[in-house]
Amino acid sequence: MTSFEPAPDSAWVAAADWIAERHEWLRQLVARIVLGGTSADDWLDQLVDAVIGFEEHELAWLEYERQHPAPRPESQYDAWFAAGPVATPGVQAFGLMSSGEKNLIRLVATLGGRVPWSVRDVSFDQRGAALLSDWLAAVHAQLPR
Repeated sequence: MTSFEPAPDSAWVAAADWIAERHEWLRQLVARIVLGGTSADDWLDQLVDAVIGFEEHELAWLEYERQHPAPRPESQYDAWFAAGPVATPGVQAFGLMSSGEKNLIRLVATLGGRVPWSVRDVSFDQRGAALLSDWLAAVHAQLPR
């Protein structure tokens, strides 16, 4: 759903809410990560936490594997895995998403700050392109007049 409805210029959270209201698919993705989905008062903060937490969790696993190589025999693997870094439910849910879904979530999470995103992350289908178009409108609305 894309139209020429102007994006809100009041705040980044309002911009994220505006985008979420316009894209059912985004609301479905957010609901996989955030309990209560976009209805939660702090859904954007939780989304940012999941994206950043995922990157931190991946780094923690690399360090864990460096300090504690996977065991041989494999019969000890379950205990080794259980002793490794534990992810929050939001981080786990984000980790299970496809790369395209992660790219869209990262894009929206940039509105909450602290989330790196690059144009190299653009590999969207039509739904993603529509969301990107609204994201650009929301960012444009935040610029000084």
